[in-house]
This record gives sequence, C-alpha cells and structure tokens, in this order.
Amino acid sequence: MYLEGRWDHPGPCVAIVGTRKASDDGCDVAYELARGLAARGVAIVSGLARGIDAAAHRGALDHGGVSGAVLGTPLDTVYPPEHGSLHQALRNSLGLMSELRPGDPTTRNTFAARNRMLAALAHAVVVVQGRRESGALITAKEAGKLGRPVGAVPWDSRDALGEAPHDLIRSGRATLVCAADDVLELLGADRKEPAERRPVAPPVDRASLSPHERRLYEALRDRPQSLDRLTILTELGASHLGVALVSLELRGLAVRMPGGSAKRARS
Repeated sequence: MYLEGRWDHPGPCVAIVGTRKASDDGCDVAYELARGLAARGVAIVSGLARGIDAAAHRGALDHGGVSGAVLGTPLDTVYPPEHGSLHQALRNSLGLMSELRPGDPTTRNTFAARNRMLAALAHAVVVVQGRRESGALITAKEAGKLGRPVGAVPWDSRDALGEAPHDLIRSGRATLVCAADDVLELLGADRKEPAERRPVAPPVDRASLSPHERRLYEALRDRPQSLDRLTILTELGASHLGVALVSLELRGLAVRMPGGSAKRARS
C-alpha cells in the first residue's frame, strides 16, 4: 500500500460514491452531503473520479473539512487530467492512497480494487447515483461483506441514474438517506449541529435581474462550476457572461472562485 498525506483523522470516515456521468442534481446532492458531514467532523473519502466523487471531495474541502482519495492509478498519476488541483488539495488534506507502485499500469481491475479499498477504509458508504452496472455497487457490496452500513439516495423512478441506489434500497442492502443527519444515524452518531450554521439567503427578486443576469443566476449552484460550463448552460457568449457575472457579484448574488469558476453567494 502506498500513501501520501497524514491519514490521521480521529473521527468517522464516510465514502460517498457514484457515477462519473452524474447529473447536476446528483453532483449537488453529493456536494451538500459531504459539506454537511464535514461540518460535523466526518472525513469524506472517494475515488477522485469525475462526477459524484469529485463533487463529494469538493463539498468537504470547500467547508474546510477533511477529504482523502483512494486511487485506481499510482500516486504520481493525475487522473482524470483536469483534477490536478483537486489531486493536490486532497494530498494536502487527508491524503492519497493506492495499491499501485509509481509507473505501474492501470486497468479496469485496478479501479475495481480501489472501490474495495474504499469500503474497507470507510465506516459507512453512501451511493448517490449510478446505473445498474455502476462500479459504485462494488463499493456497496464490499461494505456489506465487511458489516459496514450502506446508504443510498432515492431519485425519480424514471431516472436511469437512480437504478443503482434504488436496487440497493429495494433489496434491503442499503438504507434510504437524504441528508447528513441520515448518514450520522447510519454511523450511530449523535446529530450534532454544525460548528457554523449556514445562513439562509433571502429570496431573490428575479424580476429585478436583466435577462442575462437571470439566466446566469438560474445556472449557478452552491458548488463552483467552471465559466466554460456556465457558458454552455446559459448559452451566453463569454463577454455577456462576464458582464452578467460582475453584476451578480456586485449584488452579492454570485462569487467568483479561483481557477475560473463561480457559484451562488451565501448571504
């Protein structure tokens, strides 16, 4: 086993896993679950993949919490390539873990082994989204073998990305969870209030926004999204997006983040 980082968190550890091809709602749920658990002193682990994994890591880190990654690649390999800054942030947080030596090849089996390691490392596993053949089910299955509690998030019955969590819930292999408090119950932990209560934002008078501002505000989420992604979602050109973002920032409705991303502001 190869490690980087401190891997010394004294409290419980929860694995939040799911599909790489997550919906925006799925990423939001993973982000908020991780954020809520981090606020209560729970470390978040996942596999640094696109989609649910990355959203969970970022939710914990954005709150100032602790997160670590179990990799299906050697420690010195950044995969996917766009996760370079997240890879480094996790190394500086709880840490990185891999069974592979530097230079070892990666295969489908090495990623499956990563899922098993996550199950062994975590005190509980939560499956957020995935199709029926999702690799997240490997993590859930291994957790069950080890006697770890498993949670799963329910979705619209017509949503194919809900197949994996729905199968787990229906078969009794997982408990339905919707929020951080539900996961704390899985852990047998007390429901402790976060150290800092998140303020509730007042309703936004959308009629006061220009069409471009309104389109951008509706595309923004609590988790940061890249400006390229926002350009696609809003169908605004880069210059119009930039003007709308500055206007929302001045109104206290948006926050520009390092690395070319933005999110909704919390009042």
